[in-house]
Amino acid sequence: MDPTDEEQIIERCRAGDLVAYRQIYDRYGQPLLRTATRLLGRPQEAEDAVQETFLKLFRGIDGFRGGARFSTYLFQILHNTCMDMLRKRKPAAGDVAEMDALGVPSSHELAHSLAQAVDGLPMQMKACFVLFAVEQYSQEEVADILSVSVGTIKINIHRARKKLRAWLGSGPEGERS
Repeated sequence: MDPTDEEQIIERCRAGDLVAYRQIYDRYGQPLLRTATRLLGRPQEAEDAVQETFLKLFRGIDGFRGGARFSTYLFQILHNTCMDMLRKRKPAAGDVAEMDALGVPSSHELAHSLAQAVDGLPMQMKACFVLFAVEQYSQEEVADILSVSVGTIKINIHRARKKLRAWLGSGPEGERS
């Protein structure tokens, strides 16, 4: 979607055009879902977060001023929604046991280990890493999404990579430092 088309779609959204909202969903729904799944670690919660993100967008489209990219604005809503959900979440000691009970195939052991390692990162570090390394946003865009400085993003990405290397090097049973 080129910027001119996107601006027109946003204006149509402001006017209440539901078809325009559908176009935004078609463009951003899957990237938002991937990000939410990585941040929350639970597919059902991720779907709920994406739905909530679009509800917030519907209610507050006038909050987008156009100074930043629309995708940055949308991912910022998603990030805040995920953070709210994580704050409300009760600690679940059985999450790893649930994954094992689902029978994660052994041929996917490395991917499973990496997912566990990313899930084990502190939330701010995890958000920086997922948005930068997985979703391929620039450091500046991640800084805008998370409302922090670029320096903070660089530090968090560096520390995340270091922790992931250490965690994967020691195996799932090893220390997560």
